[in-house]
Amino acid sequence: MPYGWYRGREDNVNKFDLRPDASGGFDFMVDGKFVREMVFADEDLIHQNITLLRRGIFDGAIQEQLSALKGELPGKFFPERVWLYFCPQCYDEGCGGVSVNIHVGVEHVVWSDFRYDGEADTVEESQWFEEEDSVKGVGPFTFDRAEYEAALNRTADQLSRAGAAFWRSTAELDQVSLGLEHLVSRRKQRKSPLDPKEGLQWTIDGRPLWKILDEAGEKTTSQICTMQSSLRNSVVQEQDGDFVEQGRNIIRILLGEELGNEVSHRVPLFVGASLDILSGAITTCVQRHEQNVIWSDFRIHRAGSSGDVLRYSPGLIFTFNRQQHDAVLKRILESV
Repeated sequence: MPYGWYRGREDNVNKFDLRPDASGGFDFMVDGKFVREMVFADEDLIHQNITLLRRGIFDGAIQEQLSALKGELPGKFFPERVWLYFCPQCYDEGCGGVSVNIHVGVEHVVWSDFRYDGEADTVEESQWFEEEDSVKGVGPFTFDRAEYEAALNRTADQLSRAGAAFWRSTAELDQVSLGLEHLVSRRKQRKSPLDPKEGLQWTIDGRPLWKILDEAGEKTTSQICTMQSSLRNSVVQEQDGDFVEQGRNIIRILLGEELGNEVSHRVPLFVGASLDILSGAITTCVQRHEQNVIWSDFRIHRAGSSGDVLRYSPGLIFTFNRQQHDAVLKRILESV
């Protein structure tokens, strides 16, 4: 049984910590070993799930995760089960990942029953999991509660300071990568036919842009939260014939082909299920420069009124290498 010897030190209490790992985020460490490497020992690194504890995730999502790890918030689907590792593309529990049962006592915290997890479609935990979902040979682990919470608080402080720098201004950011790709939850693929409109999504460094906007909206107004939930379809579609050319025109604008001498232009990125821009859209201001392209000033436009808009935080800005940005768009333009 691999990693069975990690079950505890002689005093039956494991050493807990968090440290940066190869994915660019923080991973949990038990007795000096990354838990991610224990759980995914037989998988290629590129396919491994990752933690939510990383720069670029909004503070609210990080704080919820830390509170769940401390036992202060119930798990997403079952009260004592907390996600540790998430899909690296969307960070959505419903897409599958790894969860653990966390019990917080007066002096100790116990992690047990590691499982490959997904969105529950039954009400009882015992009816949901199958034997093959269990992660063999990892845990249970017992931690000193004071040491455990100190490590979480220390990581929270580091992420808070890094997050402030990350979102403050593009001058301090590394450039990010643009993508427009099929991102479909593995669970959706198993359970139901794919709606082709759901499969093509804008991504920033591999993460769905709609997910980033969701988190940004949660920090602004309830109106944005309500409206953005219905605007998750990309304006660029591979099917739905009447709207294919609309998407091609949007790509041309992003490439600067329709701008003439203008440096910037407002461009729709997301629309509702009807795919009609006039029925509501999320837009961004695109600025094209010699070396880079900047997306900023994200807005939600209500149906039927070009002047009635809701604005996201002005700090939501993405800077792309122009060559990478344009190469992605040209590839998509040739394929749709």
